[in-house]
Amino acid sequence: MGVTQRVLDQGTRRGDHSLKRLAGEYRAGRLMLGLSQRQVAEAAHISRSAYGRVEQGSDRHLTMLAAARIAAVLGLDFSARTYPGDAPTRDAAHAKRLATLLVNIGPPLRYRTDVPLRRTTDHPERRAWDAAVWGNGERTAIELEMRLHDVQGQLRKIHLKMRDDPAEHTLLVIADTVTNRRAVLEFADLFPDLPRLRTAAVLKWLRSGVHPPTGLILL
Repeated sequence: MGVTQRVLDQGTRRGDHSLKRLAGEYRAGRLMLGLSQRQVAEAAHISRSAYGRVEQGSDRHLTMLAAARIAAVLGLDFSARTYPGDAPTRDAAHAKRLATLLVNIGPPLRYRTDVPLRRTTDHPERRAWDAAVWGNGERTAIELEMRLHDVQGQLRKIHLKMRDDPAEHTLLVIADTVTNRRAVLEFADLFPDLPRLRTAAVLKWLRSGVHPPTGLILL
């Protein structure tokens, strides 16, 4: 099975889980109000059979508009949003850039890619570091950004990972492009806990089997 198919299957499972959870909340709200399915359906301007499928969690064609209307009828607030989750499907450029860093890791250090974080109450979805390095009783978490298109959002994602899976060291690797260099300079005040490191020095430390300090490099 290819990476893309695995990602799609994972998305389908999460979507079905969300539909089941929403169905339970609707049913509990309806029973608390003493309403029938037909009454809710009529108030929400959908058919009785359609609402029945919603309460069964089997309506994969439920729109956000219909979901919000049903919630309003039941005195509930409907909200849909996304959170930083899995590493997205990586392209060849991302994999190549990451390999350029990891090839420098020398003993006694060792590494793995796509290292999952534990699930938390506010982030039950799966998240992962792009790579992690172990050795000498310490760990370095590595995150690679190919393009800084939403610096604040991307840093927020990294800081949440640092909070939920603290390592002795965290290395933010940014692809060395003109656009990214400009963004690092422009938003320098957003990186107080990820100071700029010399790339050559970091690679030398890794080749020597030494963890680099926490910070960011352009590679």
